[in-house]
Amino acid sequence: MDNVDDVIDAYSRLIRSAIDAQLGDTDNTFNNTVGIQLTKNKLLVWLNEPSTLILNIDLKNKLEQIISSVLYPAFVVKHKPGLTLIPRLEQPPESARALAFDLHFGIYERLRISSLKDTNVFSNGAKLAIALMDDYYWIPSLSPHVAIQSTTRGGKTTFLRYLAINCHSYAMLSVKNGALDDESNPLVIIDPKLDSDLRTTTLELDGIYIYPDFTKSENSFIDSVCLQLKSVIDLMQRRALRKKKQPNAKFKDVFVFIDEGISIPAMGNTNTKTIHFRLLDRLLLMGASFQIHIVMASQSFLAGTNGALSSQARLEFGVKVLLASRINTENAQFLFKELDKDAINNLILDEDNYGTLGVGIITNGDGNIVPFKAPFVGELR
Repeated sequence: MDNVDDVIDAYSRLIRSAIDAQLGDTDNTFNNTVGIQLTKNKLLVWLNEPSTLILNIDLKNKLEQIISSVLYPAFVVKHKPGLTLIPRLEQPPESARALAFDLHFGIYERLRISSLKDTNVFSNGAKLAIALMDDYYWIPSLSPHVAIQSTTRGGKTTFLRYLAINCHSYAMLSVKNGALDDESNPLVIIDPKLDSDLRTTTLELDGIYIYPDFTKSENSFIDSVCLQLKSVIDLMQRRALRKKKQPNAKFKDVFVFIDEGISIPAMGNTNTKTIHFRLLDRLLLMGASFQIHIVMASQSFLAGTNGALSSQARLEFGVKVLLASRINTENAQFLFKELDKDAINNLILDEDNYGTLGVGIITNGDGNIVPFKAPFVGELR
Protein backbone atom coordinates (compact mmCIF):
# COMPACT_ATOMS: atom_id res chain seq x y z
CA MET A 1 0.00 0.00 0.00
CA ASP A 2 2.37 2.65 -1.22
CA ASN A 3 -0.36 5.05 -2.29
CA VAL A 4 -1.06 7.59 0.45
CA ASP A 5 -4.82 7.54 -0.12
CA ASP A 6 -4.87 3.74 0.08
CA VAL A 7 -2.93 3.84 3.37
CA ILE A 8 -5.30 6.42 4.82
CA ASP A 9 -8.38 4.41 3.78
CA ALA A 10 -7.01 1.17 5.23
CA TYR A 11 -5.97 2.72 8.53
CA SER A 12 -9.22 4.67 8.82
CA ARG A 13 -11.09 1.37 8.82
CA LEU A 14 -8.62 -0.10 11.29
CA ILE A 15 -8.99 2.83 13.71
CA ARG A 16 -12.75 2.65 13.43
CA SER A 17 -12.72 -1.03 14.36
CA ALA A 18 -10.21 -0.57 17.19
CA ILE A 19 -12.14 2.30 18.78
CA ASP A 20 -15.42 0.40 18.51
CA ALA A 21 -13.87 -2.71 20.05
CA GLN A 22 -12.09 -1.00 22.95
CA LEU A 23 -14.44 1.86 23.82
CA GLY A 24 -17.77 0.47 22.69
CA ASP A 25 -20.31 -1.44 24.75
CA THR A 26 -23.32 -3.56 23.93
CA ASP A 27 -25.11 -0.50 22.54
CA ASN A 28 -25.21 -0.89 18.76
CA THR A 29 -25.51 2.88 18.36
CA PHE A 30 -21.89 3.38 19.48
CA ASN A 31 -20.65 3.51 15.88
CA ASN A 32 -22.71 6.65 15.41
CA THR A 33 -21.46 8.23 18.64
CA VAL A 34 -17.77 8.61 17.72
CA GLY A 35 -16.67 10.12 14.43
CA ILE A 36 -13.15 10.04 12.98
CA GLN A 37 -11.30 11.69 10.12
CA LEU A 38 -7.78 10.57 9.22
CA THR A 39 -5.50 12.61 6.98
CA LYS A 40 -1.78 12.39 6.29
CA ASN A 41 -0.86 14.74 9.14
CA LYS A 42 -3.78 14.67 11.57
CA LEU A 43 -6.47 12.54 13.15
CA LEU A 44 -9.71 14.15 14.31
CA VAL A 45 -12.06 12.37 16.72
CA TRP A 46 -15.42 13.87 17.64
CA LEU A 47 -18.55 12.92 19.49
CA ASN A 48 -22.00 13.13 18.02
CA GLU A 49 -23.92 14.48 20.99
CA PRO A 50 -25.71 13.39 23.04
CA SER A 51 -23.12 10.80 24.04
CA THR A 52 -22.22 8.86 27.15
CA LEU A 53 -18.60 9.83 26.51
CA ILE A 54 -17.00 13.18 27.37
CA LEU A 55 -14.31 14.99 25.37
CA ASN A 56 -11.87 15.27 28.27
CA ILE A 57 -8.29 14.33 29.10
CA ASP A 58 -9.27 10.80 30.14
CA LEU A 59 -10.84 10.11 26.75
CA LYS A 60 -7.86 11.70 25.02
CA ASN A 61 -5.46 9.38 26.88
CA LYS A 62 -7.53 6.31 26.05
CA LEU A 63 -7.72 7.26 22.39
CA GLU A 64 -4.00 8.01 22.21
CA GLN A 65 -3.21 4.62 23.67
CA ILE A 66 -5.35 2.96 21.00
CA ILE A 67 -4.21 4.95 18.00
CA SER A 68 -0.49 4.98 18.91
CA SER A 69 -0.29 1.21 18.49
CA VAL A 70 -2.88 0.83 15.74
CA LEU A 71 -1.44 3.49 13.44
CA TYR A 72 2.20 2.36 13.82
CA PRO A 73 4.23 2.07 11.58
CA ALA A 74 2.26 3.89 8.89
CA PHE A 75 1.91 6.90 11.21
CA VAL A 76 3.55 8.14 14.41
CA VAL A 77 1.32 9.95 16.88
CA LYS A 78 2.94 13.15 18.17
CA HIS A 79 2.28 13.43 21.87
CA LYS A 80 1.13 16.83 23.08
CA PRO A 81 0.37 17.25 26.79
CA GLY A 82 -3.09 18.49 27.66
CA LEU A 83 -6.23 18.57 25.57
CA THR A 84 -6.24 19.88 21.99
CA LEU A 85 -9.74 20.71 20.81
CA ILE A 86 -10.42 22.28 17.42
CA PRO A 87 -13.70 23.70 16.09
CA ARG A 88 -15.61 22.08 13.22
CA LEU A 89 -17.35 25.26 12.23
CA GLU A 90 -19.29 23.91 9.27
CA GLN A 91 -20.76 21.04 11.25
CA PRO A 92 -23.96 21.00 13.30
CA PRO A 93 -23.71 21.80 17.03
CA GLU A 94 -23.89 18.10 17.92
CA SER A 95 -20.43 17.48 16.41
CA ALA A 96 -18.87 20.94 16.22
CA ARG A 97 -15.77 20.12 18.25
CA ALA A 98 -13.07 17.46 17.88
CA LEU A 99 -9.99 16.10 19.59
CA ALA A 100 -6.98 16.63 17.33
CA PHE A 101 -3.95 14.35 17.20
CA ASP A 102 -0.97 15.50 15.13
CA LEU A 103 0.63 12.73 13.10
CA HIS A 104 3.84 12.04 11.23
CA PHE A 105 3.38 9.97 8.07
CA GLY A 106 5.68 6.98 8.46
CA ILE A 107 8.22 6.42 11.21
CA TYR A 108 10.96 8.94 11.97
CA GLU A 109 14.11 7.79 10.18
CA ARG A 110 17.58 8.20 11.62
CA LEU A 111 19.84 10.61 9.77
CA ARG A 112 22.76 8.67 8.29
CA ILE A 113 25.92 10.47 7.27
CA SER A 114 29.25 9.07 6.15
CA SER A 115 31.38 11.62 7.97
CA LEU A 116 31.01 14.28 10.66
CA LYS A 117 32.27 16.73 8.06
CA ASP A 118 29.02 16.26 6.13
CA THR A 119 26.94 19.21 7.32
CA ASN A 120 23.16 19.23 7.25
CA VAL A 121 22.07 22.86 7.36
CA PHE A 122 19.13 23.72 5.15
CA SER A 123 17.02 26.70 4.27
CA ASN A 124 13.50 26.34 5.66
CA GLY A 125 11.75 29.20 3.92
CA ALA A 126 13.43 32.38 5.15
CA LYS A 127 15.08 30.55 8.06
CA LEU A 128 18.03 28.20 8.37
CA ALA A 129 17.50 24.79 9.96
CA ILE A 130 19.75 21.98 11.22
CA ALA A 131 18.60 18.43 10.47
CA LEU A 132 18.29 16.20 13.53
CA MET A 133 16.55 13.30 11.76
CA ASP A 134 15.73 12.67 8.11
CA ASP A 135 12.75 15.03 8.17
CA TYR A 136 13.01 16.65 11.60
CA TYR A 137 14.80 19.95 12.08
CA TRP A 138 16.03 22.41 14.67
CA ILE A 139 15.51 26.07 13.77
CA PRO A 140 17.73 28.04 16.19
CA SER A 141 16.03 31.35 15.36
CA LEU A 142 12.75 29.90 16.67
CA SER A 143 14.01 27.61 19.46
CA PRO A 144 17.31 29.16 20.55
CA HIS A 145 18.47 26.80 23.30
CA VAL A 146 18.93 23.01 23.47
CA ALA A 147 18.98 20.62 26.45
CA ILE A 148 20.26 17.07 26.03
CA GLN A 149 19.95 14.53 28.83
CA SER A 150 21.75 11.24 28.51
CA THR A 151 23.32 8.55 30.62
CA THR A 152 26.92 7.46 30.13
CA ARG A 153 27.48 5.88 26.70
CA GLY A 154 24.07 6.95 25.51
CA GLY A 155 25.42 8.49 22.29
CA LYS A 156 25.65 12.03 23.68
CA THR A 157 29.22 12.90 22.70
CA THR A 158 28.80 11.95 19.04
CA PHE A 159 25.56 13.91 18.95
CA LEU A 160 27.30 16.94 20.49
CA ARG A 161 30.09 16.76 17.91
CA TYR A 162 27.51 16.59 15.13
CA LEU A 163 25.70 19.60 16.56
CA ALA A 164 28.92 21.59 17.04
CA ILE A 165 29.95 21.15 13.40
CA ASN A 166 26.50 22.02 12.10
CA CYS A 167 26.09 24.99 14.45
CA HIS A 168 29.39 26.37 13.18
CA SER A 169 28.18 25.93 9.59
CA TYR A 170 24.87 27.55 10.54
CA ALA A 171 26.69 30.61 11.90
CA MET A 172 28.78 30.98 8.74
CA LEU A 173 25.69 30.67 6.52
CA SER A 174 23.82 33.23 8.59
CA VAL A 175 26.59 35.75 7.82
CA LYS A 176 26.37 34.91 4.12
CA ASN A 177 22.64 35.56 4.39
CA GLY A 178 23.19 39.03 5.81
CA ALA A 179 23.84 38.64 9.54
CA LEU A 180 26.32 41.16 10.94
CA ASP A 181 29.77 39.68 11.54
CA ASP A 182 31.24 41.29 14.66
CA GLU A 183 34.25 38.94 14.56
CA SER A 184 32.89 36.88 17.46
CA ASN A 185 33.83 33.21 17.62
CA PRO A 186 30.67 31.24 16.78
CA LEU A 187 31.60 28.19 18.84
CA VAL A 188 32.43 27.83 22.53
CA ILE A 189 32.77 24.37 24.09
CA ILE A 190 32.92 23.93 27.86
CA ASP A 191 34.00 20.37 28.60
CA PRO A 192 34.58 19.28 32.23
CA LYS A 193 35.62 15.74 31.30
CA LEU A 194 38.18 16.77 28.65
CA ASP A 195 36.81 14.43 25.99
CA SER A 196 39.49 13.99 23.33
CA ASP A 197 37.03 13.68 20.42
CA LEU A 198 35.04 16.75 21.44
CA ARG A 199 38.28 18.68 21.89
CA THR A 200 39.52 17.66 18.43
CA THR A 201 36.26 18.72 16.82
CA THR A 202 36.35 22.09 18.58
CA LEU A 203 39.94 22.86 17.65
CA GLU A 204 39.39 21.81 14.02
CA LEU A 205 36.65 24.45 13.88
CA ASP A 206 38.89 27.05 15.59
CA GLY A 207 36.38 27.18 18.42
CA ILE A 208 37.05 28.20 22.02
CA TYR A 209 37.65 25.16 24.21
CA ILE A 210 37.35 25.49 27.99
CA TYR A 211 38.60 22.52 29.99
CA PRO A 212 39.85 21.78 33.52
CA ASP A 213 43.50 21.96 34.47
CA PHE A 214 43.79 18.94 36.73
CA THR A 215 46.97 20.31 38.29
CA LYS A 216 44.91 23.10 39.85
CA SER A 217 41.99 23.11 42.24
CA GLU A 218 38.47 22.21 41.10
CA ASN A 219 37.40 25.76 41.85
CA SER A 220 39.79 27.05 39.15
CA PHE A 221 37.73 25.35 36.44
CA ILE A 222 34.42 26.87 37.44
CA ASP A 223 36.24 30.21 37.63
CA SER A 224 37.37 29.80 34.02
CA VAL A 225 33.84 28.79 33.01
CA CYS A 226 32.40 31.90 34.65
CA LEU A 227 34.99 34.09 32.93
CA GLN A 228 34.02 32.63 29.56
CA LEU A 229 30.30 33.05 30.21
CA LYS A 230 30.96 36.63 31.33
CA SER A 231 32.77 37.31 28.04
CA VAL A 232 29.72 36.07 26.14
CA ILE A 233 27.52 38.38 28.22
CA ASP A 234 29.90 41.24 27.38
CA LEU A 235 29.38 40.38 23.71
CA MET A 236 25.62 40.40 24.29
CA GLN A 237 25.84 43.85 25.84
CA ARG A 238 27.89 45.21 22.91
CA ARG A 239 25.28 43.85 20.54
CA ALA A 240 22.55 45.51 22.61
CA LEU A 241 24.27 48.88 22.20
CA ARG A 242 24.50 48.35 18.47
CA LYS A 243 20.81 47.44 18.28
CA LYS A 244 19.96 50.84 19.71
CA LYS A 245 21.24 52.30 16.45
CA GLN A 246 20.14 49.37 14.27
CA PRO A 247 16.95 47.95 15.84
CA ASN A 248 16.53 45.29 13.15
CA ALA A 249 20.13 44.10 13.24
CA LYS A 250 20.77 40.34 13.24
CA PHE A 251 24.19 39.14 14.30
CA LYS A 252 26.32 36.11 13.57
CA ASP A 253 25.04 33.27 15.74
CA VAL A 254 27.15 32.19 18.69
CA PHE A 255 26.67 28.71 20.18
CA VAL A 256 27.89 27.95 23.71
CA PHE A 257 28.09 24.21 24.40
CA ILE A 258 28.20 23.05 28.02
CA ASP A 259 28.83 19.34 28.51
CA GLU A 260 28.20 17.51 31.80
CA GLY A 261 26.28 20.55 33.01
CA ILE A 262 25.44 19.18 36.45
CA SER A 263 29.11 18.54 37.29
CA ILE A 264 30.26 22.16 36.89
CA PRO A 265 28.44 23.76 39.87
CA ALA A 266 29.61 20.87 42.03
CA MET A 267 33.21 21.98 41.45
CA GLY A 268 32.73 25.36 43.07
CA ASN A 269 31.98 26.86 46.42
CA THR A 270 28.72 28.59 47.30
CA ASN A 271 29.88 31.92 45.88
CA THR A 272 31.16 30.64 42.52
CA LYS A 273 28.13 28.40 42.16
CA THR A 274 25.83 31.41 42.61
CA ILE A 275 27.80 33.40 40.03
CA HIS A 276 27.66 30.49 37.58
CA PHE A 277 23.88 30.20 37.92
CA ARG A 278 23.38 33.95 37.47
CA LEU A 279 25.47 34.02 34.30
CA LEU A 280 23.58 31.07 32.86
CA ASP A 281 20.28 32.73 33.75
CA ARG A 282 21.18 35.88 31.84
CA LEU A 283 22.30 34.00 28.74
CA LEU A 284 19.28 31.69 28.68
CA LEU A 285 16.79 34.47 29.39
CA MET A 286 18.25 37.19 27.15
CA GLY A 287 20.66 35.58 24.68
CA ALA A 288 18.10 34.69 22.01
CA SER A 289 17.49 38.35 21.15
CA PHE A 290 21.16 38.67 20.26
CA GLN A 291 21.61 35.35 18.40
CA ILE A 292 23.35 33.67 21.35
CA HIS A 293 22.44 30.05 22.00
CA ILE A 294 23.10 27.61 24.84
CA VAL A 295 23.42 23.87 24.13
CA MET A 296 23.67 22.06 27.45
CA ALA A 297 24.17 18.34 27.94
CA SER A 298 23.92 16.65 31.31
CA GLN A 299 23.10 13.34 32.96
CA SER A 300 20.47 15.22 34.96
CA PHE A 301 18.69 18.55 34.69
CA LEU A 302 17.90 18.81 38.36
CA ALA A 303 17.45 22.50 39.20
CA GLY A 304 18.46 24.34 42.34
CA THR A 305 21.37 24.28 44.75
CA ASN A 306 22.45 20.73 43.93
CA GLY A 307 21.45 20.89 40.28
CA ALA A 308 22.78 21.98 36.91
CA LEU A 309 20.99 25.34 36.73
CA SER A 310 18.13 27.37 38.17
CA SER A 311 14.51 26.28 37.73
CA GLN A 312 13.75 29.42 35.69
CA ALA A 313 16.67 28.82 33.34
CA ARG A 314 15.50 25.25 32.71
CA LEU A 315 12.23 26.59 31.33
CA GLU A 316 14.09 28.43 28.54
CA PHE A 317 15.06 25.32 26.59
CA GLY A 318 12.87 25.00 23.50
CA VAL A 319 14.55 21.89 22.10
CA LYS A 320 14.76 19.10 24.64
CA VAL A 321 16.25 15.66 24.02
CA LEU A 322 16.23 12.65 26.31
CA LEU A 323 18.54 9.89 25.10
CA ALA A 324 17.35 6.71 26.77
CA SER A 325 16.24 3.38 25.34
CA ARG A 326 13.54 3.22 28.02
CA ILE A 327 11.57 6.29 29.08
CA ASN A 328 10.16 6.38 32.61
CA THR A 329 8.90 8.97 35.06
CA GLU A 330 12.28 9.07 36.77
CA ASN A 331 14.47 9.98 33.80
CA ALA A 332 11.78 12.20 32.24
CA GLN A 333 10.95 14.18 35.39
CA PHE A 334 13.18 17.21 34.71
CA LEU A 335 13.05 17.88 30.96
CA PHE A 336 9.68 16.25 30.30
CA LYS A 337 7.85 16.67 33.59
CA GLU A 338 4.56 16.97 31.68
CA LEU A 339 4.79 13.26 30.84
CA ASP A 340 2.92 11.11 33.33
CA LYS A 341 2.98 7.34 33.41
CA ASP A 342 0.04 6.99 30.99
CA ALA A 343 1.62 9.35 28.45
CA ILE A 344 4.96 7.54 28.65
CA ASN A 345 3.26 4.22 28.02
CA ASN A 346 1.77 5.67 24.83
CA LEU A 347 5.19 6.58 23.41
CA ILE A 348 6.63 4.08 20.94
CA LEU A 349 10.44 4.05 20.68
CA ASP A 350 11.24 1.92 17.66
CA GLU A 351 14.65 0.42 16.95
CA ASP A 352 16.38 0.42 13.58
CA ASN A 353 19.43 -1.37 12.22
CA TYR A 354 21.62 0.58 14.64
CA GLY A 355 19.86 -0.61 17.79
CA THR A 356 19.02 1.64 20.73
CA LEU A 357 22.14 3.85 20.68
CA GLY A 358 21.07 7.48 20.61
CA VAL A 359 17.39 6.58 20.86
CA GLY A 360 14.96 8.60 22.97
CA ILE A 361 12.42 11.41 22.68
CA ILE A 362 12.57 15.01 21.53
CA THR A 363 10.53 18.19 21.34
CA ASN A 364 11.62 21.19 19.26
CA GLY A 365 9.49 23.90 20.80
CA ASP A 366 6.22 23.16 19.00
CA GLY A 367 4.77 21.31 22.00
CA ASN A 368 4.91 17.88 20.35
CA ILE A 369 6.98 15.06 21.83
CA VAL A 370 8.12 12.43 19.33
CA PRO A 371 10.53 9.48 19.15
CA PHE A 372 14.12 10.43 18.41
CA LYS A 373 17.12 8.70 16.85
CA ALA A 374 20.42 10.56 16.95
CA PRO A 375 22.39 10.78 13.67
CA PHE A 376 24.50 7.77 12.72
CA VAL A 377 28.02 8.61 11.53
CA GLY A 378 29.49 5.92 9.29
CA GLU A 379 33.15 6.80 9.91
CA LEU A 380 32.66 6.20 13.65
CA ARG A 381 31.22 2.70 13.24
